[in-house]
Amino acid sequence: MDPDDQTAPQRGAISPRKSFLLWAVFLAFVGGGFYSGWLSVPRILGWVEAVAPASLAQSVLPFVQVTNTNSVTPDWKNLERVNLLVLGVDRRPDEKNAPTRTDTVMIMTLDPYSKTAGMLSVPRDLWVPIPIKQGTVIHDRVNTAHFYGDWYDYPGGGPALAKETVQYNLGVRIHYFVLLDFQGFERIIDALGGVTVDVEAPIVDNQYPTSDYGVQRIHIPAGVQLMDGEHALRYARTRHADSDFGRMKRQQNLLLAVRSRLLQLDVLPKIPALWSEFHDSVKTDMGLAELLTLAQIAREVPEENIASASLDSNYVTPTITWDGAAILVPNRALMRRLINQAFFDSRRHEEAAKIEVLNGTAVRGLAGKAAQVLETNGFPEVAVGDADALHPVTVVQNLNGKNYSAGVVASLLRVPRERVVNIPRPPGTEADIRIILGDDAR
Repeated sequence: MDPDDQTAPQRGAISPRKSFLLWAVFLAFVGGGFYSGWLSVPRILGWVEAVAPASLAQSVLPFVQVTNTNSVTPDWKNLERVNLLVLGVDRRPDEKNAPTRTDTVMIMTLDPYSKTAGMLSVPRDLWVPIPIKQGTVIHDRVNTAHFYGDWYDYPGGGPALAKETVQYNLGVRIHYFVLLDFQGFERIIDALGGVTVDVEAPIVDNQYPTSDYGVQRIHIPAGVQLMDGEHALRYARTRHADSDFGRMKRQQNLLLAVRSRLLQLDVLPKIPALWSEFHDSVKTDMGLAELLTLAQIAREVPEENIASASLDSNYVTPTITWDGAAILVPNRALMRRLINQAFFDSRRHEEAAKIEVLNGTAVRGLAGKAAQVLETNGFPEVAVGDADALHPVTVVQNLNGKNYSAGVVASLLRVPRERVVNIPRPPGTEADIRIILGDDAR
């Protein structure tokens, strides 16, 4: 079944105004109004693929839908970059509790340190390995990760496996997920009184899906026009007139249009009062404290520091599987180059830390594997060797005051932050950061 042929479930009665304000909070502030246009200066975005122990108390209210995905809050004290995985689903009324695929896969990111933000769109047909459990990987489209997470009872369900799959394939640490309902988005646009969108070219789709498993013909003329919720959703979902790449661009354009309208409203002070309605439109593992923090950060990001990009036809190769399914095979070298250039980590570059990994276990080659993880995630020329003795646990030694890089290294190797220790650099040692792998290393 084509995921486009799914329709969102019917929801309970919700005040359109409240629904609108909640989505306004997310799109205008957490989304930061991601400016759709490539910014060529790499310094604008520094992508930190890090997870840190909780430094901000969770304040998730009991009536909010929160999925436990074993998330750990970012290091707010040290202004760590925060990455969110945005998933758009559209279920039919009779599929409300059934596993479902995601029509939209985006990564949104905010950097409190450099006051930058960005968005990366991932095509739903990207063919990737999906780690459904320890030691078991299957290959399928990236939009099926959410389905498999629910189907196989993955810890944390579909959103958790979607997060792990994106991390696994893009090398980008995902702190939180936000699962969006398309029907809720339609209500927002109507509550706004519509949004103004400049449609570049006429759109004709003879196979636009309907809620009764049929199709219909839609036509969206070119030019600047005011769209209500129904037409805005069609604009964001249609893909038969061009491709999934065109749809990703339209979704970004629509976010811009929504942002333009929402920034006229002062919704930030209303977040706590509206939080109780959040679960009807959005499912997340983010708490109210995190939402408030991200909203404030996003307001401080100037427009010139906001970028967006897509894994479009320059980074994938279309092909057909043995059973006739159309998929997109990733060019991983080009994808990595895009991520490194578009989401350049200026703080890591400033520290330019030299790193060595020492194997303190009986497992051969473990240091090389850890070094490969670090090199894949932007640390060049990691040295490897053997420790003088076996170690029960992994530690990260910060030998030269490279605090930021030491924290990122620990996060990438999933070392608890309390095991990052500051010690003087021994004579004759060139490394700034030394990782000694222990028996807990994976």
